[in-house]
Amino acid sequence: MKWVEERDLLIAQTMTFVQSIAGKRPDGEARIDFTPADQIARVPRPVEIVPAARPMPIPRGGFREEIESRVAAFRAHQQLFIRERDAYCKAVLTKVRASIPSEPKPPRD
Repeated sequence: MKWVEERDLLIAQTMTFVQSIAGKRPDGEARIDFTPADQIARVPRPVEIVPAARPMPIPRGGFREEIESRVAAFRAHQQLFIRERDAYCKAVLTKVRASIPSEPKPPRD
């Protein structure tokens, strides 16, 4: 069944329900011809609903230890990079300072 037909059937069911409660057709809708509720095709519902099985808890020991060891290795690697970067920075600054004369030259007039 196409969605347009399903939509029209839903509108027809809704209007039939409204008419049964109000006892008359709503204003502005008097000229529309609707299918009676007993002639409307109904969508079959599932007969049995099976609840989803609960997920099994994940054993934390192995995963937790692996994650902790990887985090520790990552931190150690990052510390190594930081130490190497600091040593390189100090070496470059030492070279720059050594190349700068200690006393500035007087400005020329």
